[in-house]
Amino acid sequence: MGKVTVTGAILIITGWFALVEFDSFPESERKQILQRIKRSPVLILLIALMPAGIFINMLGVFLGSLSMMIFGASLIFLQGVIVALLFWKRKRWKSIVLLAAIVMLGIFIYIPLLW
Repeated sequence: MGKVTVTGAILIITGWFALVEFDSFPESERKQILQRIKRSPVLILLIALMPAGIFINMLGVFLGSLSMMIFGASLIFLQGVIVALLFWKRKRWKSIVLLAAIVMLGIFIYIPLLW
């Protein structure tokens, strides 16, 4: 197994949490959520933060651009915070754990800016 980056850890934790929580909804509520997403451009843009962040981060790695890597990682970080806040009312303790983990990992994203 290769090395896991901070950005990769945020991706794994956020993706796992979102999938597990979405899967715990009843089927009727899942369909309502999907219909609401399909009708709202803002929600589509919020969901697009993670794929855009992954693409920008990978492009930054290939080009060797620290600013692109940090911008892509910031989009992924922002998506993790949004996911934690979206589930705040449903499963508060899981949201607190996710938010704490994302913030702690997010600190390591911005350490290169200090040097």
